[in-house]
Amino acid sequence: MKNEIKELRELKKSFLYALKGFFYCIKNERNMRIHIVFAVFMFTFSLFFKLTGLEYAVLFLTIGMVIFCEIINTAIEALVNLSSPAYNSLAKVAKDVAAGGVFLSSIVAVFVGIALFGKPEKLNCALCVVFSSWHSVLLFVLILGFGILFIFKSFKLKISNKAIGVDEVKIYKPKKNKNFNFKY
Repeated sequence: MKNEIKELRELKKSFLYALKGFFYCIKNERNMRIHIVFAVFMFTFSLFFKLTGLEYAVLFLTIGMVIFCEIINTAIEALVNLSSPAYNSLAKVAKDVAAGGVFLSSIVAVFVGIALFGKPEKLNCALCVVFSSWHSVLLFVLILGFGILFIFKSFKLKISNKAIGVDEVKIYKPKKNKNFNFKY
């Protein structure tokens, strides 16, 4: 019985560590916040389109892929900063390739969005609902404003690293050495 309780505690800890990592990305990575805002908008928008189960599966997998790539990119950047405190062209390659993976997944997400939401008759109906009354326009503007605040201000002001259980991390971004001009 004690072993099972210990295993449950360890499992709980592992989930908490994962959540801390996720919230670290949200707090410290503006691009993660951009992806989350777009994901919320796409999900909300999908409600007007009455997507099929398969279409929702594609939508959620695509959203998950983009957010996963951003998390991996953040992890790679942290590891590169840790292992290469001075400018290093290979460190730049690692960071650029990781960012390229996020960019590629975002481009795929745009095409998936076009495939799912590029139906003119349904798009017109959704826009008619959004702009049908001043209440819905106001709600749309408020949601859009909240999204912009979330992206640029929210987590910098409201959530401390201690609140999510992460020690303060200062990221060193080395300046390029003018004497070292290696291109990859």
